[in-house]
Amino acid sequence: MPDLELLRSLAPPVEPASRELMDRARPRRRRRQRRPLLLTAPIAAAMIAVLLLTQDRQPFAEAAVKAAEASPRVLIDGWQVTRVDEWQAGTGEMTFEREGRTLELRWPPDGKDKFEQVKGSLYRYAGVDDFVLLLNDVQIRGKRADLEAASGELERVGVQEWLKALPANAVAPTAQTATIDGMLKGMPLPPGFKAPAATGETRDRYQLGAKVAGAVACGWIERYLAGDPRAAAALATSREWPLLRQMDAEGDYPEAVWQYADAVNGASTVPGGKPGLTIGGTYKDALGC
Repeated sequence: MPDLELLRSLAPPVEPASRELMDRARPRRRRRQRRPLLLTAPIAAAMIAVLLLTQDRQPFAEAAVKAAEASPRVLIDGWQVTRVDEWQAGTGEMTFEREGRTLELRWPPDGKDKFEQVKGSLYRYAGVDDFVLLLNDVQIRGKRADLEAASGELERVGVQEWLKALPANAVAPTAQTATIDGMLKGMPLPPGFKAPAATGETRDRYQLGAKVAGAVACGWIERYLAGDPRAAAALATSREWPLLRQMDAEGDYPEAVWQYADAVNGASTVPGGKPGLTIGGTYKDALGC
């Protein structure tokens, strides 16, 4: 079942919203600067059903509202939310973008022992030129000038306003199984392959895609290391995998898979290119296996 139909099944029983209303409510997704993969460990927990904007009557599913009520609802005026990942009441990550610049918000914040205070709520990681705004319930990471400007633009908002600001690329827990099945289409699967399980939190589609593509690529690399003659040919098709082609417009994960595919087929070295690096010794960390 398509993602949109799954999301509709989570919505309250109201008449569908007009196309005009949907277009106004959803932030437009811009072609972004390429971003590196941000993989974090899954957090097992009971989770939300996610967002579908309908008409003014009860626009979001009840479970999504409850999770939002328990979350720190911070927006940054003039900045667009382009990513929300591993979101539940106790934890979450969000990316804000503005004119090619990014700020990364996460909750809960790290302990202050990791930082050196610069002034007020502005800190930097000890020993490096990497800055954060450290608040009681969230931390925001980015360049110092952007953080100093954003400190006056932070908004604590209500549940409905916060949910409406979240991007359409968030994949709800109840939609993840069907989404994963769709992502696997067009990829040759290694013998005995098991698809990644749905998690208990809302995932960013790019991050979920990296998990799915990584599981396939890592499975074939394991077969290659075990001497399976089919592995190199399967990995050689990776530039045609629909999922990686979709992800390539947004981030760098596909290039990592392709470099390992080339290395398996003798056309390049493993990422890093240093003497002594091997496929078997590096692929798990590089691909998030």
